[in-house]
Parts: sequence; C-alpha cells; structure tokens
Amino acid sequence: MAMISFAAVVSTGGFSNAAKLLGYSKAAVSRQIAKLEQSAGVRLLDRTTRSVSLTPAGREMYARCARIVDEVNEANQIITGMLSKPRGELKVNAPVVASLFDLTSIVPRFLKTYPDMRLFLNLSDSKVDMLKGRFDVAFWIGDTFDASLESVRLRDYSMVLVAAPGYLDKTDRPTAPNDLKDHTCIVETHLSKVGEWRLSEDVSVAVNRGPLTSNSVRMAREATLEGLGISYLPRFLVQDDIAANRLEPLLTDIVTRSLPLHIIFPRGNFALSKVRAFVDFVRDEMQVEGGADQGGVLGLASAI
Repeated sequence: MAMISFAAVVSTGGFSNAAKLLGYSKAAVSRQIAKLEQSAGVRLLDRTTRSVSLTPAGREMYARCARIVDEVNEANQIITGMLSKPRGELKVNAPVVASLFDLTSIVPRFLKTYPDMRLFLNLSDSKVDMLKGRFDVAFWIGDTFDASLESVRLRDYSMVLVAAPGYLDKTDRPTAPNDLKDHTCIVETHLSKVGEWRLSEDVSVAVNRGPLTSNSVRMAREATLEGLGISYLPRFLVQDDIAANRLEPLLTDIVTRSLPLHIIFPRGNFALSKVRAFVDFVRDEMQVEGGADQGGVLGLASAI
C-alpha cells in the first residue's frame, strides 16, 4: 500500500490527485508516504504548498515502485483475463527533427497496432528530466547523459561539416582541421562541446563561436543556409541541402565521427508493458526501414 501510494503521488503530481486516483483520503495517502519514508530512513519527497518533487533517494525508490506497481497491475489483469495488449497513456519526448528519423510515420503505425494506447508526444531539443516531466521514454541523439536511465541504441548517424557556397565564396575553404579556427562557426551545444568539435576518434579542434550558439540542430541548419558560418551537424539533417548544392560538405576525408540515436527511459521502466511495447516496436520498425545513414540496431544497454 505504501509503495502504491508513493508511486501514485509521483505519477499524478500531488497528494490530492493520488488520493482521488486510489480512492483514499489525502490524509491516508500522507500517512502511507510517512510510513515509507520512516521505513527507508530517508526523505523521499520535497513538499511545498504548490508542488511535490522527488529527492535523489526518491528517484531511486520511484524507479523500483513503478515497476512493482506495474507488475502487480499486470498480474491482476492476467488473473481476471483482462490483459490482451498494452494500454493507457505513454508520454514521449523527442528532438524537433524527429520527423527526419521516421518517428512521424512510426507513431501512427504504433497506435494502429495498439488501439488501447494513447500517446503524448513532446518535441524538444533540450535534455529532459524524465521524472520531473513525467516522460515514460525519450529519444536522444548523442551520448546518453544520466546514469539513472537505461537506453536502447537504435541507429548511428554520421556527422558532416557544412557551409553555404555564399559564405565560402567570401573566404578560403578550410583544407585542414586547424583552419576552422580562422572561420566563423555556428555552434550547436546539444551535439558538441562549446568551442570544440570532435571530427573523428583522433581529431578534435577548437572553433571560434560565430553569431549563433544554440541547442537546436534545426536552428543551426537555418543559420548555415543563410551563410552565417560553418556548422557541424548530422548528415541526415542536411543531406537534401547538400544534394541541392545549398550546402557544401567540408573536410570529408577527415570527418568520420558518428553519433548514436538512443531511446532512453528511467531505470526499471522497461518492465512496464506500455514502455516495452513502444521500445520494441520502434526498434523493429527502424531495423526494417533501414537507411544508408545508420549503424546496427543494438539491444538494451546501460546508460553512460
């Protein structure tokens, strides 16, 4: 009961909402949380008059409680013969450029396959707090960033240095990595360290920040198309621009780095039927569709 109450408070965002969900009084839910904190010997929730948030210990507890609660619910559904397919709402975060890695076509097929599921899809290029945002899963391009998360690696995307012909016509084209220090660079903070681009396993180069520094690859692409400087972006984002000669690839014999696309989720959430169904479906769909700019599809891996 205490763990179920705790999971309900976190998932609904407050004691009152949890009480309504469970059919108990707010005082009863509060007593259960106090009992759980006393048993654990540590505070699990930070409470204010307006909000409830997880402490670090609470994050660990919630990951385990959510799994236990889901397993109990699935067991009850199996016993009553009600479990046929995953159901309920799934909250997903993805980069703004998600349409370019098939997600806009994969999601409708997922919902058609699982008609009892509802999907809330949020687009953001920023790192997300999975628990604070109450996201079940998120897509992330690049190395994973939170040790409390697990991940499935879906694809690898090659990187490319690009600039508009109009910009290059006004300056010397770089012929070596060190030449980049003499150029205006559009810096995207999601995929690279500010002021440094890693072009391959062995080559990293310092770059001058130009007029734009952003956490959005789409914004960086638009600025590059306008001739504001050189950018370092996933090839899939600009491959049509390269084919149409709107952008020119640079140092192609040196740039060999690839970045992975992960689907990430709080540790333990893979035990949830709705999460497991979505992760497996996306992984299978991306493997089937393939594409020239991807690496192998890997299984469940610990985040780093």
